[in-house]
Amino acid sequence: MDMLNIDISDFLQKHRLPDSYQTLAEQWYLPVLEEISMHHKSAKRTITVGINGAQGSGKSTLAQLAVYILREHYSLNVVSLSLDDFYFTRQERIQLGQGIHPLLTTRGVPGTHDIALARKTISQLINQQFPVNIPRFNKAEDDRAPAESEEIITQAVDVVIFEGWCLGAEAQDDRLLKAPINDLEEFEDDSQVWRRYVNEQLARFYPKLFELIDIWIMLKAPSFDCVYQWRLEQENKLKSSLSEQQTSTQIMDEKAVGRFIKYYQRITENTLNTLPNKVNYLFELDENRQITQLTQPLPTKLSSNAPHQWLVFTDMDGTLLDHHNYHFDEAIPTLAALEQNQIPVIPVTSKTAAEVELIRDSLGNHHPFIVENGAAVYIPEGYFDQQPEDTEKRGKYWVKSFVQPRQHWQSLIDQVRPAYQHEFKTFADAGIDGIIAMTGLNVHAAACAARREFGEPVSWHGNGNLKHQFITELTALGANILEGGRFIHVSGQCDKGQALAWLTAVYQQTQPQQIIQTLGIGDSQNDKAMLEQADYALLIRSPVHGLPDIDRTDNLTVSTFFGPKGWAEGVTQIIDAKQHSDSFNLPRGNHG
Repeated sequence: MDMLNIDISDFLQKHRLPDSYQTLAEQWYLPVLEEISMHHKSAKRTITVGINGAQGSGKSTLAQLAVYILREHYSLNVVSLSLDDFYFTRQERIQLGQGIHPLLTTRGVPGTHDIALARKTISQLINQQFPVNIPRFNKAEDDRAPAESEEIITQAVDVVIFEGWCLGAEAQDDRLLKAPINDLEEFEDDSQVWRRYVNEQLARFYPKLFELIDIWIMLKAPSFDCVYQWRLEQENKLKSSLSEQQTSTQIMDEKAVGRFIKYYQRITENTLNTLPNKVNYLFELDENRQITQLTQPLPTKLSSNAPHQWLVFTDMDGTLLDHHNYHFDEAIPTLAALEQNQIPVIPVTSKTAAEVELIRDSLGNHHPFIVENGAAVYIPEGYFDQQPEDTEKRGKYWVKSFVQPRQHWQSLIDQVRPAYQHEFKTFADAGIDGIIAMTGLNVHAAACAARREFGEPVSWHGNGNLKHQFITELTALGANILEGGRFIHVSGQCDKGQALAWLTAVYQQTQPQQIIQTLGIGDSQNDKAMLEQADYALLIRSPVHGLPDIDRTDNLTVSTFFGPKGWAEGVTQIIDAKQHSDSFNLPRGNHG
C-alpha cells in the first residue's frame, strides 16, 4: 500500500496523541481507510467496519481516526459505535448477578451486552430507518448514559465504524471450559456456571450481530500478558480526563485492573488464536503497541455471489395448523412451492416426536424437526452425509437432546404437588382419555401426545395466583417453565431458539458454500426465543390470544390473517421480498 500524506495534527491535538501517531497513521492506517472509502463507493450502500482488539490495544483510537479521515478527507457520513455502548444497565447486570451468577454484575463479557439493542441500532443505520438513537455507556459511572445524552441520527449513513474487544469471538467447546484459566475462574466460578453461561451467550446471540459487519480489522496483541499494562494505561487516561469527584467513584486502581482483565482472559486468548485468519486487515502489534506487520488474510467482498439457503422454522398449533381444527389447507400451495424450491420447512413445537411424525406424514415433510419446546432435535438418519456431533441414534433418527428426561421433571412436580393438589393435572395424571378431553385429539393422536420424552405438560384449572407460585417453586428447583397457548410446559433450560441455532449450525457446516438465512414463525410466548434468534421473524395472529411480547423490531413481520392463512401470507411476503432469483415465486392469490 502507498503511504498517504494527510495532515492529522488537529486530530492528534484533540485526542492528546503524540506526534509519532502521525507516522503510524500514514504508514499503516491511512491506506486501509482509503481502501474502505473505495469499498463504500463500489458497494453503493451503507457498509459496516468492525474493529477487534484486546483491552488497550488502540482500537478506540483507530475508530476515532477512521471517523475523522472518512469524514474530513472522503466526505462520507460516518457513525462510530462501540460494543461497550450496548452494555446492560447497572441494574440489569445486578439482576443477572442475583439470578445466574455474581460475576455477571461486572460488565465486559458476552452476556452483559444488550445484543438485541445492538442489532436493532446497526440494522436501522444500514436500512436508513431514521431517526436512530445511539446509546452511550458511561464507564466512570458504570452505567448507561441517560437517554437525553443519546446521539440521534437523522441522515443517511455511509459507513458505520463498530469497535469492540470481543467482536468476532467464537464460543469454545464445552470440554475446554472445565479447567479454570485463572484464579478468578478457579475460586469464584468453581461450579463453571459463569463461564458456561458466557460461552452459551456468545454461541447463541453474538453471531447474529457479527453478521452485520462487512469489513473486519484486527489489532492483534502478541499475547494476553500485555493486556494488563495496556488496560492500566487506558484507565489512567480516563482518570485524567475526569473531575476529582468522578474519579472517586468507578475509576480502577492497579489491583482492580488486574482483577478486571481476568474476566476477559479466556475469550481474549481464544480470539487471538481463532480470529486472525478470518479478518480482512490484520495489524500485528508488539508489546509497545507498535505495528510490526499488516496482512490481509481474507479479501474484502461486500457483495457475495454465494447462493442463499432458506430454512423455515415454524411452530405448529395456531401457526401452520389452525387453532380450532388443526387443518392447514390454506398453506398447502405455499408448502408445495417451498418444497419445490428445496427450502426445508422445519416443525418447531411443544408436541412430542410421535405427534410430529403424524403431522409430517400428512404434510409430506421429510426434514428435521424440533420437539417439546426445543428439548430435542430429530434428524432423519442419512439426512446429512455424516451424523452430527453430540447426537445419538434413536430408531430412524439422529437425536440431539438439550435436557434431562421426562422422569426428572415429573419428580420435581411431585415435590411441590401437595400444596396444589386440586389446582392442576399433568398429562401423566390425565392418561389418554384425559388428554382427549383437554385437547380434542382423537385416541391415536392423544396416545402420541402422551409419549413425552423430555418434559411434562400441565393443565392449570385452579387459582391464577397459585399458578404463579407453582411456577416460582418449580423454577427454584431448576425447572424451566414455558406457557404455551393451552398448557404449562415443565422441562429444563432449553428453548426453541437454542434448538434453532444448533440445527442452523449443522446445516451451515454441511453446506459451507451457501449463506444460510432463517425464518422463524410463531404465535405465542413459547415461540419468543425462536422468533428472536431467527434472521427473520413472522408473528401469526391468533383468534384466541394476543401477540407474544417480542423485543426485536428488525426483520419482523406480523400477519394480517390467522393461522395457516396468515402463515402462507407472511412466508410469501418475506421470502419473495428477499429472494433475488427470478425463478423463485411463491403462489399468490391463495391467501384472501
